Amino acid sequence: MTSQATTDNLWAWIDEEPEPEPIETIDPRMVAAVMVVHNAEEWLPRQLRALAALNPRPAMLVAVDNGSTDSSRQLLEQARAAGIISGVLDGGRNLGFGEAVATALPPDAPWVWLLHDDSAPQPDALGRLLQGAARTGAAVLYPKLLQPRRRNYPETLAEIGQSITPTGRRVAIVDNGDIDQGQEISEPVLGGSTAGMLIRGDVWRQLGGLAPELPLHRDGVDFGWRANEAGHKVVTWPDAALTHRQSGRTGERSGAFAKESHEIDRLTALRVVAARGAKPASTARLVIGSWLRAIGFLLAKSPRLAGAELRAIRRFTSTRGQVKTLAARSVGNMDVSRLLPRRYWSVRNALDRLGADLADRYRDFTNQESGFSIDEMTGDDFAGGPSQRRFLAPLAILTLLLLVAGGVALRNLFGFGDVFGGGLLPAPDNIGKAWEAALSPTAGLAGSDAPWLMVGALLATLSFGSPQLLIFLALGLAPLLAGLSAHAFLRRFEVSRTTSAIAAGTWAGAVILLGLVTAGDAAGMMLAVVLPQLASAIHRMAIDDSLGAERLRAPASAAAWLLIGAAAWPVLLILAIIGGIIWIIRDRFVWLPVLITLILPAAFLAPWVPSLIAYPSRLLTGPDPLAWPAWTPASLATLFGRILPSGLPLWANIVFFAVLGVAAGYAICTIRSTSIRLLSIAGIGLPLIAGVVLSRIALPVNGGEARALLTGWALLTVAGLLAPIVAMRLRDEKAGADLRVLLACLSTVSLLAAGVWAVIGFAGPVSNHPSELGFARGVVVSERQTRVLMIETKSDGGLRWNVVDSSQPSWGTAERNPAGAFRDDFAALVQLLGGGDAPENLADRLQELGVSHVWMKGFSTEQLAAVGNAAGLTRSPVDGDTVIWTVVELPSRLHIVDENGSKAVLDGNITAAETERRLVLAETPDDRWRVRINGQELTPLPEGGKATFVVPAGLAGKVTWGMAPTWWMFGLQVGVVVLIIGLAAPTIGGSSGARRGLED
Repeated sequence: MTSQATTDNLWAWIDEEPEPEPIETIDPRMVAAVMVVHNAEEWLPRQLRALAALNPRPAMLVAVDNGSTDSSRQLLEQARAAGIISGVLDGGRNLGFGEAVATALPPDAPWVWLLHDDSAPQPDALGRLLQGAARTGAAVLYPKLLQPRRRNYPETLAEIGQSITPTGRRVAIVDNGDIDQGQEISEPVLGGSTAGMLIRGDVWRQLGGLAPELPLHRDGVDFGWRANEAGHKVVTWPDAALTHRQSGRTGERSGAFAKESHEIDRLTALRVVAARGAKPASTARLVIGSWLRAIGFLLAKSPRLAGAELRAIRRFTSTRGQVKTLAARSVGNMDVSRLLPRRYWSVRNALDRLGADLADRYRDFTNQESGFSIDEMTGDDFAGGPSQRRFLAPLAILTLLLLVAGGVALRNLFGFGDVFGGGLLPAPDNIGKAWEAALSPTAGLAGSDAPWLMVGALLATLSFGSPQLLIFLALGLAPLLAGLSAHAFLRRFEVSRTTSAIAAGTWAGAVILLGLVTAGDAAGMMLAVVLPQLASAIHRMAIDDSLGAERLRAPASAAAWLLIGAAAWPVLLILAIIGGIIWIIRDRFVWLPVLITLILPAAFLAPWVPSLIAYPSRLLTGPDPLAWPAWTPASLATLFGRILPSGLPLWANIVFFAVLGVAAGYAICTIRSTSIRLLSIAGIGLPLIAGVVLSRIALPVNGGEARALLTGWALLTVAGLLAPIVAMRLRDEKAGADLRVLLACLSTVSLLAAGVWAVIGFAGPVSNHPSELGFARGVVVSERQTRVLMIETKSDGGLRWNVVDSSQPSWGTAERNPAGAFRDDFAALVQLLGGGDAPENLADRLQELGVSHVWMKGFSTEQLAAVGNAAGLTRSPVDGDTVIWTVVELPSRLHIVDENGSKAVLDGNITAAETERRLVLAETPDDRWRVRINGQELTPLPEGGKATFVVPAGLAGKVTWGMAPTWWMFGLQVGVVVLIIGLAAPTIGGSSGARRGLED
C-alpha cells in the first residue's frame, strides 16, 4: 500500500497545472493617446466604436479636430459626452499631423500612443503594445495594420513597419494583401506608419516629436530612423493590430497640403531620403528619378499621378531649407544600414513579382480536378473542384504531347537548304533584310507594303534576330501555341481544366490536319493563335465595369489581337467592323471601346490602303498570295478540312472531322432553346459556306491570280463545332456519361492528329529545299544583281515559271508578280521558249531585262536544241532533266546610256565622263527609287518603261539603289503600337473605390 502511494506520488507531476508565467506589462494609466481628425465623417463612427471597446484604455485619449468641415466635430463631441474620448481640441486645416499631436500631448507623458481617425484598434491593441514594450524594452513599437475587411474574405495585412529606398520608394516589411494568419514575429525595423505607433515619452521628447517638415506621410519612418540613429530600440509588434483604412493615401480624403495625396507623399519621401543616412540622396538623382517616375505614370495612363510627381519634385527643389532643418533633427549617428533595403532591391522585387506570377500560371500545369463542383461553374476565383497537385495535369499532357510531336516532325526540315514551300517563302538572310522588306514599298504601287511584313520583322527580332529561327519555331510550335491560346480562352469562362485541355487539343489537332503547318500557311498559323485571344478580349470588353482609363485596357487588348489578325487576313477587320456596328446598335454605351478596338488596327493598316484600293480582292487572301500553287480543293474534301495540300493522309482528316462533326451535332441536339440551336448551326454553316464558295474563285492580285485564304473560314467553322460541346459542359453541373464519351472521342482524334504529324512530318509543300541555281547563284548576288528566269514543264504540258534574284523569292515578294512591270515581256519569252521557237535576239532581250541565266527543267531535247540555236547563250547541264543557259555578254540590272549606246554596269562602279549620261535600272518606274553615285542622289527622268536617272558629267563612284522607306507611314504604325501598349498597360490608382465597395 505504501509502495503504491509512493509510486503515485512520483507521477503526480503529470496532472499538475503549470503556473502561468507572469506577463510583463506597463500600466496603461501611463499612456497618453492622441487622435488627429479631419473630415472623417464616413469612417469616424467605426473608429469611435473601436475606441469605446478598448480594454485596457489609456489614461487620456484626446482628439484634435484639424479644421473639419463635415460632421466630424459633432461626432467627436458626442463621443466626449459618452466618455469614449477625454476631450476635443481645435487644431487647424493647415496643421500637420505631428503639430496637431504636439498641441494635445501633456509635457511629461511616460508613453505616447498615436492614432489616426481611420485606424480602428482592436480591443486589446494597447494592452498588447504595452506588453511588447515591457518584454522587449523597445522605445518605439509599430503594430500590425490590417486592411478593411471585405465580405467573405479573411483578414489581410496592410503593413507591419516599413523602410524606404534611396529614391523614396516605400518598402513594406510584409506583402500588402497577404492573409493574416498570425505568421509575423517582432523584429527590428527602420520605421512605419504613425497609426497606432507607441513611443516612450522620454524618447519622444529627446527627438522633438514628429518632424513638422513632414506634415503628412513618412513622418513615422523618419521618427523611427532618428530613434534608431540615437541608439533606441525600434521594433514591430504584430500581436497588436489596428484596421487602417489609409484614406489619405487612397484619395478618399483631400487635404490642405497638396491637390493629390501622392504629391505630399512623394514630397515627404524626397525630404526624408535627402536628409537621412550616411550618404543622403543627391538632388540631381532625385530629380531624374522623379521625371522617370512621371513618365512611367503617363505610360500607365495616370497623368494625375504624373502631375503630382512633378509638382512634388518642384516643391522639393524650391524648399531645400526644409531638408536642412529636417537633417538637423538627428540626435545620433548610429549605423542603420542593416534596416535599409539592400542595393537593387527594386530589381529583385520586380523579379520576385514575376516569379510569383509565373508560379500562379504554373498551377494549370500541376493541378488536376479530382471532381466537379457547382462552385467551379459559378466563377468564384477561390472555388473549383478539389485540386490535386500532379506533374501530368491535362494541360501538361497537352503541352508535352504537342512539343514532342512538333519536335519529331521537324526532322524533315534539317539540312543545308532553305525551308519554304506552299504559301511560305524563304526567310530573309538576316534581320536587316527582314526590316528592309517591311519598310520598303512595292514599286509601282502607292502606299506601303503589306503590314504583315512588319509583324514578321518584329517577331524575327524577338527570335534572337534570326528570321530562319522564327520559321522553325513557327512550324514546330504553332499547334502548341494555338492550343495554349484556346485553353486560356476557355479557362476565362471557368471551363474545367480537363475539358479546356481536351477542347484546346482538338483545336490544335485541327491546326495540324487543316495543313496550316505542313503547307506553310503563315496566316493560318497566326489566326489559330489570334482568334481565341481576340474572342477573350472581346469577352472582357463585354463584362468590364471598370471606370476611367482602366476601362480602355480590354479594348486595347482586342485592338492588338485584331491588328495582328487583320495583318494576316485583312477581311477579319471587315468582319470586326460589321460585328462592332451590330454591337453598338444593340448597346449604344459600348461605342467607345468598340471604336478603340476598330480604329487602332485600321490606322495601322492605313498606309496599305492604296494597294487594297488597287486590288480589293487582296482583302480575301493571306500573306504572299501569289506564292500559293494553283491548287483547288475538291468539294467533298473541303468538308473534311482538306483545304491545302498538307502531305498528311486524307483518312486522318476524314476521321478527325467526322468525329468532331458528330460530337458537335449531338451537342446541338441537346440544346433546349430553338433560337440558340439555330444560332449554333449558323455559327458552323456560315463560315463553311463562305469558304466553299470562295474556294472556287480566282482573285486578281497585282499582276497575278490568287485563291482566297480558306483557313480563316475553316478555323471559324472549327470554333463553331467546338462551341456547343463546351457549352454542354458549362450547362451541366456534372459531366454526364454522354459528355464524357464525347470528350474521350475528341481526345482520341486529337492524339491521332498529333501522332500522324509526328510520324509523317513535313511531307507536303514545306520542306528543306537546296538551292537549284547552282553556279548562277554567285552571279545573282554579285554587284550585277542579275535575274534568273526559271521555267518548268508541268505534267499536263503547261508551263510554270518564276523570276529569281538576290531578294526574291523571300517574304513579301509574292505580294506582286515576280516580274513586276516586265511580266508581259517575261511571259512572251516563256511562251517562245516552251514552244521551241527561240528568237535570234533572245540573248539581247534577256540582257535588257537583267537576266543572266535561264533555268529550264523537264524540256524535250528538241525544245532545248531550239534554245541552243539562239546566239549569245551557253548551255550547262545540271542533271538529266535540268539545264542552265548563261547569257554570254554579262548582263546587269544597271546600264549606262550615252551617245555611244548602252553599257552594263558590271562591278557596281561608274566611271566619270565629260558629258551627261543616263543610268537605266531594270525595275518598275517609281518616284520612290533612290539611286546614288558616291553618295550623291541622282535625278529621276520620267521616261520609258524602266527607272531612269540623270548622271551628271564628271560624277563617278559606287552605285547604290533601293526604294526609299516610307518613314512617316512607319512612324504612324509605331505610334499606333505604342498607343495600344499604353492603353493596354495596367492603370495605376483607382482601385480603392472597388475595394471599399466590398467592405463589411
